Amino acid sequence: MVKRVLVVDDEHNLREMISSYLQNEGYETVEAVNGNSAVQAIKNDQIDIVLLDIMMPEMDGYEALKEIRSIQKKLPVIMLTAKTDEIDKIVGLEMGADDYITKPFSLRELSARIKAVLRRATNEDSDVDEDEILEHGEIMINLSTYEVFVSGKRINLTPTEFKILATLAQKPGRVYSRLQLMNAAFGETYANYERSIDTHVSNLRRKVENDPHNPTYIHTMYGIGYRFGGEL
Repeated sequence: MVKRVLVVDDEHNLREMISSYLQNEGYETVEAVNGNSAVQAIKNDQIDIVLLDIMMPEMDGYEALKEIRSIQKKLPVIMLTAKTDEIDKIVGLEMGADDYITKPFSLRELSARIKAVLRRATNEDSDVDEDEILEHGEIMINLSTYEVFVSGKRINLTPTEFKILATLAQKPGRVYSRLQLMNAAFGETYANYERSIDTHVSNLRRKVENDPHNPTYIHTMYGIGYRFGGEL
C-alpha cells in the first residue's frame, strides 16, 4: 500500500523538492504551508506520516504537533528544523514527535528516516516482531502476513515464490544451493526436482526486479545456486 506523506513547510522550494523526491521514491505527498493547513489536511485526508517544520507563520510546528496529537495520537511525525540546540530537539520529542532532523539534510537521509519511523509504527500497530519485517532496498517482506511490497506496491507471489524470496532475504549474501531452496520451499519430498527452482526464480525476478535480466536482488551463483544481494 502506497504511503501518503504530509510535507509541512513554509519554504515553497524546499517543500516542492521534498515532495518531488518522495514521489520518485514511491510515496504520495500532500503539502501544507503552515500548521493550520497541516491540521486541516490531517482532518480531511488519510495521512500516514507527517514531515513538520517548526518555524512557520500563523501556527508553528510545536503548536501544530499539539493539535495533531489531539486528533491522532499515533500518527508518525518527523520534525524538520534549522534549529540545532539540543533543547529544541528534546522539546519536540517530549511533545510526541517520533524523530527529528536538522536542516540542511540530505533527501536520502530523510527517506531513510521515514522508512524507519513507518516501520516502527507498522510493528506497533500490528504487534509484529521487528524480525518479521524484512526491508531491502525497494522490497519489504512481511513474514507473518506473507505479503511483499515493491516500491510500496503489493506484489502477488505464489507460496513457493514467497518462500524462496523470504529464505534468501533473511540472510543476504549467503549462497543457497538449489537443493537448499527446494527444501526450504517444499521440504525434502521434492528434493529430486531441485532444477525446477530455476523456473520459480525466473518468475520471481519478473515480479520483484526492475530489470530481471540484470537483477539487483536475486543473483545467480553459477554452478552453485542463488544469493540475495539487495541493499540493507
